[in-house]
Amino acid sequence: MVRAVITEVNRIRCLFLYENDRLAECHPFTGDDTLRIGSIYIGRVEKVVKNIQSAFIRLDREHSGYLPLNDKPAVILNRKIPKGLTAIAEGDLILVQVEQEPQKMKQAKVTGNISLSGDYTAIDLLEGSVGVSKKIKDTERGDCLRSMAADYQKYGIVFRTACEKAENEVILAELKDLERQLDAMLERALYEKRTGMLYEGASGYLAILEEYGITRLNEIKTDLPDVYDAVSRRYGTEKAVFYDEEYPLVKLLSLETELSHILKKKVWLKSGGFLVIEPTEAMVVIDVNSGKSIKKKKMETHIFETNMEAAKEITRQLRLRNLSGIIMIDFINMENAEYKDSLVKCLKSGLYKDKIPSSFVDITKLDVFELTRKKVRRPLHEVICIKNDEICLR
Repeated sequence: MVRAVITEVNRIRCLFLYENDRLAECHPFTGDDTLRIGSIYIGRVEKVVKNIQSAFIRLDREHSGYLPLNDKPAVILNRKIPKGLTAIAEGDLILVQVEQEPQKMKQAKVTGNISLSGDYTAIDLLEGSVGVSKKIKDTERGDCLRSMAADYQKYGIVFRTACEKAENEVILAELKDLERQLDAMLERALYEKRTGMLYEGASGYLAILEEYGITRLNEIKTDLPDVYDAVSRRYGTEKAVFYDEEYPLVKLLSLETELSHILKKKVWLKSGGFLVIEPTEAMVVIDVNSGKSIKKKKMETHIFETNMEAAKEITRQLRLRNLSGIIMIDFINMENAEYKDSLVKCLKSGLYKDKIPSSFVDITKLDVFELTRKKVRRPLHEVICIKNDEICLR
């Protein structure tokens, strides 16, 4: 069973995702989400900096973002790029979409490939491209979805995981609705002469629910009347559950305790071993220690089992803490090549559950395991902290 819980912890609104009754993700919201992921803007190119391969884009009076130069905008509104000119120029009006939140000293990252997504499909400006979620394992169903888009050339299409069990008519109806929205937006953009927002992405908890996939959720429970109203209006009353018992939801689920554990560097394993998780400016470093684990079995087998337990917990902690970028893991040393292969498979299996693009990269010469996870939102430790034994915003 997969369920979402939306409540307030010490006046901070949070969304918690549970998978099989175990906490899998935690998302606190500051209330300052004016620059939302998914929002689409007419932006003006203020500066092109070739040595860092980025262009800085003015989105509106308050906000700017950066666009990697290899991410060429599909729509330039004030001119046509002459043949042979491959780059945008300062002063260009371009259509961009917010792809990543501002993080520390970095501005928000934007993309030139505009997209809109629904429960089953997403469309973008890559004409004629067709993608099917890698999580759809039924090859016949994948082929069926591709055949549905065989004659479709107007926009690029991505069929999301929920398509695996959805009716074709429902998928096509959503696709047509997204197409109408994108058509109207592009037409409006041609007549706009100023920078500013054309389309506002979903806010806070609604954005997370849509990214996770509303069809995957069995229940959305909240004790906040405005949240219940918004969720039931958007997704119907079948999944929305309003909690109105006397005992607080925060106490019932021990959410303050859960958050305090997530914010600590040390994570204990059932075997008695532990992890030390250290986010740095350049990367996230994770050390696996045997700790107080009891050595009842052959040493090598015991170390392997501790490492396997650690690998499962690490992929869970990455999601819980929303850690991203380069992730380096120093497991307890093992010589057995088969054990290392099993450890890699375990990491890949855990990363597969993550909606944020994540991947195993390699094992370095020093036997350090290297992963990557795409940066989308700020990590948990940059949003909340513990002060005077209370959860509070940074």
